[in-house]
Amino acid sequence: MTTARSRGLGAEVRKLRKDAGLKLEELADQCGWSRATFGRIEAGDKILTGTELAIILGTLGIKGNERKRLLELASDAHKTHWWEVGYTELPSQLVSLLEFERTATKITDVALGFVPGLLQTADYARAVISTGGVSEKALESRVSLRLGRQSVLTRKNPVKLHALIDEAVVQRPVGGEAVMAEQLRHLVRVSERPHVTIQVVPFSAGEHCGLNGSNMILEFHRQRPIVHLEHRRSAIFLDDPEDTFLFSKAATSVAEAALSPTASIELISSRAKTLEACDESAN
Repeated sequence: MTTARSRGLGAEVRKLRKDAGLKLEELADQCGWSRATFGRIEAGDKILTGTELAIILGTLGIKGNERKRLLELASDAHKTHWWEVGYTELPSQLVSLLEFERTATKITDVALGFVPGLLQTADYARAVISTGGVSEKALESRVSLRLGRQSVLTRKNPVKLHALIDEAVVQRPVGGEAVMAEQLRHLVRVSERPHVTIQVVPFSAGEHCGLNGSNMILEFHRQRPIVHLEHRRSAIFLDDPEDTFLFSKAATSVAEAALSPTASIELISSRAKTLEACDESAN
């Protein structure tokens, strides 16, 4: 049975191979496996044993803390929950998240605090990331990384994105009135793409199950869905069907409580006009 951990480990192996400038069949041959077997490893369809991973890491010359981290991940690859707690600069799960976004066919993002990362402008992202105590040196690289993730929406076969945004996100002037107005205008522009759906859950909806917390649901063509939860110093991937089903069911309920896509864009546009007027009067 594949898990989020095994799929994440496969993503790590894929990145290491590409960083080494090797084709899949080349590394497979060096490790003594067939191309098909190595393809299953990178897809996470084959759960690696510690010995098998050690062969790959030895072939690639991976040593030290990186080797230790990956071997620890392999030791728990059969587990369905994948926790990470206490990261400082970049979460070690980041490689896996990027791969999951790249291979997903649909992403549903329930956002309570901020505009979803895949829809953020550079200035908005900068304002959001800076609140986390990120060093000035790391800030711009984090912003660039976040913007780079958005290529999944602009590539030839883009992922479908359904963003469910609480009205509080629309009303909060993150980065100031000018930055927020441009962010809202960006949402309006992106919503015109056929593969992007944006809905706002209005204050008038009252309590709804989305208030339990922000989350991202990633769906795939052949593999089971993954739910990603992230907080200031912790993150988790869930892939047990009993867990992911509940999040998918909740997202459907949130969508029903939200305004229609058309009404949502009207609300966003109206808020942008208000912020623009405030910014102009202040200047």
